[in-house]
Amino acid sequence: MVRKIYEMDVNDIKEILMDYSTIREQTRQQILDLYQDLYDTDDLIETISIGKSNISDMPGIKKGVERDLSDIVLRHQSQLKQWYNEISYEIDILLNKEEMLHRLWICYRLLPEKQYRVITEIYVHKQPWKKVEAESQESKSTFLRLVNRGLNNIKKMYDSEYSNEYLLRHSLQKIIRKNQEEK
Repeated sequence: MVRKIYEMDVNDIKEILMDYSTIREQTRQQILDLYQDLYDTDDLIETISIGKSNISDMPGIKKGVERDLSDIVLRHQSQLKQWYNEISYEIDILLNKEEMLHRLWICYRLLPEKQYRVITEIYVHKQPWKKVEAESQESKSTFLRLVNRGLNNIKKMYDSEYSNEYLLRHSLQKIIRKNQEEK
């Protein structure tokens, strides 16, 4: 059973296929940037985690200044912890997005050969429809059916409750059966 990551419609699938590499790289870079922010925030929390007693030991600190300084440190520490939680939440969202992209790409790669070919040419390689249709040597209605079935098959696999591993194994089993039938 797979966790529902993102709701997806056919238009979303088209957009992602057209810009998959860019979206994936941007998502990965955002995750790396947030990890760096998380690391920086963690370092700051550790740095300012000075106890009240340590502040009072500082030379030249008077009683009123000690209270003010410790209040500032505690407020800053609280703010940093809040940022830490927010950054962690953002990373979680981006990791879910990365999972969604990965699953969608698996579903696309598992299309039957003809569907895979036309979807690849139109959406991944961004070739003109007329050119792809002519190269497919299919009638216009058959070509349109091929494209629509391909997109709908991606959506069905994506929306299915099957894990990515199950989808991959199932597809491999079909290929193995097909090869055995040919022999």
